[in-house]
Amino acid sequence: MRYYLKNEKGLTLVEVTAVLVLSVIILGFLIYLLNYSNMSLNQVSAREKTLQQQRDIMSQVVKTVRKGYSPVPLVSKTSQLRLVSSENDEAVDYTYDSSSKSLTVSYKPIVANIVSATPTSSFKFSDKVESILFDAKDGRIEITLEMKLPNNSIKKTSTVVYTTQRIS
Repeated sequence: MRYYLKNEKGLTLVEVTAVLVLSVIILGFLIYLLNYSNMSLNQVSAREKTLQQQRDIMSQVVKTVRKGYSPVPLVSKTSQLRLVSSENDEAVDYTYDSSSKSLTVSYKPIVANIVSATPTSSFKFSDKVESILFDAKDGRIEITLEMKLPNNSIKKTSTVVYTTQRIS
């Protein structure tokens, strides 16, 4: 019987504790990496969503002008723009609200050369618009748009759209 006691093999308490400590260290490191990757993914996704909204806003204004809508001439740069259809039956208003940081587009009918106060449809683009300026003169529309990114930095973009349509 003493022979069996001398040949028994097992783990000591120190060995078990060492394995547990190493396992906890490795699991802690893996959890940290997964958490960091998830936070990075969320930041990149939020940034890309905001940049996509910026591209959508610019694209919407450009497409509206290319459909034959002409700008009402502006005296100076402003945060509102009115485009009127070539048939003079519909107006499209782009309105920036600085309190909610949003840009809204409204489609309004024109009856007897008077723009209706009630829009037929309206759409709010984004709540991350820091500023937008329109400068419309002689069939040329300059659009300068600033969006606030998730890391609180500002992304500025601008474009110029030309149209052959004119409003006298």
